[in-house]
Amino acid sequence: MIDSLNGEVLERGQDHVVLDCHGVGYLIGVGPRTLMELPASGTVRLHVHYSVTVDVRSGSSEHRLYGFKHPDERQLFRRLIEVQGVSATIGMAILGARSAADVHTAVLTGNEEVLRSVKGIGPKLAQRIVAELRGKLTAGPLPASGTVLPVGNTVKAEALSALLSLGLDRAKAERALNTVLSEQADAGVETLIKMALKNL
Repeated sequence: MIDSLNGEVLERGQDHVVLDCHGVGYLIGVGPRTLMELPASGTVRLHVHYSVTVDVRSGSSEHRLYGFKHPDERQLFRRLIEVQGVSATIGMAILGARSAADVHTAVLTGNEEVLRSVKGIGPKLAQRIVAELRGKLTAGPLPASGTVLPVGNTVKAEALSALLSLGLDRAKAERALNTVLSEQADAGVETLIKMALKNL
């Protein structure tokens, strides 16, 4: 079992990074929030979830690594994918759109709207997540381990994810978003995306 990887950033994609760990390059799936916290280059440590899925028909297996900057995020991800209907892809989408602290609080308070606002999460699945995880998560907010980002960064992460999904260059998208936020710090996601596109 791989618990964490410490290595040099070789490549950054829209949904992954490649870390060089003693000459071996590991492709690790990450969400937009994690990407924002990683440096463009240098050595980083990611807490890893190792996933193996098997195709029942063919018997072939697929091995994937998912990385998180903070162990709290990985623990919540593991809880999420225990829920029926929540695949690793959906789990990453949830933590990519919302901070671990926001998801944690939403589950404890029964705020299904926070989950329904994530693309791919319908009312029934949001209800199931809350119902199944409420008794499994500890009461109170997540430890202050850097998981919680300021509201502006939360909006920026969502806007950046949307721009990258359109095929835009990450560096240009980030510059455009920073320009907009410097002029209008309280811009919402939709406004931020529209204004950023104008600045490209």
